Amino acid sequence: MPGPKLRRLDRYTLDRDGEPHLVLHDPLALSEPVALPALAGAVLDLLDGQRTPAQIRQSLLMRGALDIPTADIEALVADLSDAGLLDDPRFRARWQAHHEAFLEAPTRAPRHAGTLYPDDPETLRATLSRALPGRDGRFAQRRAALALICPHQPAQAIPDLLDATARDLPPAEQLDAIVILGTDHGVGLTPYAATGKRYQTPLGEAPAAARLLAELEEQLPWITREEIRHRAGHSVELAVCALHYLYEDSCPPILPILCGQSSLARREGLRAEVDDFLAAMGRALARRRVLLWTSAELGHAGPAYGGPALPPDASARLERRDRALLQSLLDGRPERLLRACLEDDPQLGRASGSAALVTLARLLPLGYQATLTGYRVASAPGVEPGLAGLAGLRVYEHGVGE
Repeated sequence: MPGPKLRRLDRYTLDRDGEPHLVLHDPLALSEPVALPALAGAVLDLLDGQRTPAQIRQSLLMRGALDIPTADIEALVADLSDAGLLDDPRFRARWQAHHEAFLEAPTRAPRHAGTLYPDDPETLRATLSRALPGRDGRFAQRRAALALICPHQPAQAIPDLLDATARDLPPAEQLDAIVILGTDHGVGLTPYAATGKRYQTPLGEAPAAARLLAELEEQLPWITREEIRHRAGHSVELAVCALHYLYEDSCPPILPILCGQSSLARREGLRAEVDDFLAAMGRALARRRVLLWTSAELGHAGPAYGGPALPPDASARLERRDRALLQSLLDGRPERLLRACLEDDPQLGRASGSAALVTLARLLPLGYQATLTGYRVASAPGVEPGLAGLAGLRVYEHGVGE
């Protein structure tokens, strides 16, 4: 009989009143975060679906690790099941209910309104107005940008960077669509996940690029197979808020695409899907006037992001690595960027937005020109230490940029 199996979850450390804890975070946002004593980590590591609670206890004893009564392990397993954190029938029923509700909904609800940004329309407009002053002067008739890279941070957290980046935008009448390449922090089987649902924000509903998506679906039947990944992600949602504010009621149709880490994989099956996606997108972009908005960040390091403790020189090291990645983008070297993104620093990890950044670099035309609008290393929100590399970048066709 199979034993309890823990789902793929993010783990973070937390110090609470001097006691170390382990926080389990569900990347699918189907379950609330759960904090456990740090010692529970030894039990969690053995919840592989092969061992019963009694066998887990025996394994811990044989390793000389912990002496935990079987009843306590069974109680922990029951609590994890109640919380939806085990890969069991209760979780699958929960997932199915959320999945069906998402698919049946005509729009994608604003899940982060009221937490990452104001849920009141007027308050949100005021917040975006402070970060993006002089809205009418942000559009360019002749030398408009082809693409942007902007961190998926609330506007009030990056006003200077957002202000410097969201300029030289194509006017609405010069666009057929906006494609958002969002960083996918969840777990997915397909390298990319698109949705045809209109994203709701407190400012209203953003129009969907239905024709563009239908064209892609004809060539990539899997492109919407995992659109449930859009349910909880915030990278696209924050981009839609900014775009909806900038373009107001004239906002062009938007196609949101989440870029998963598997898009960087070398495995043959996934490699073929990535190549098919790039080819299909390339054909679609060649026939349309499109703005590519990439919602991505660079290094995420430290316990706040599930990584090890930060070394004393973490900030300087993170900036050096991030700027090297950015230089590959500025030089128009997507394969060099990919190689750099695949390098896994044991202390700093990989760049958070690698998948979206590499995808953008591969979609851009040869000879493009790029302008770095800003870079800084920011502290992670919350009590746990962490650093994030935040950059803005504007891309122009050859001979158009600064």
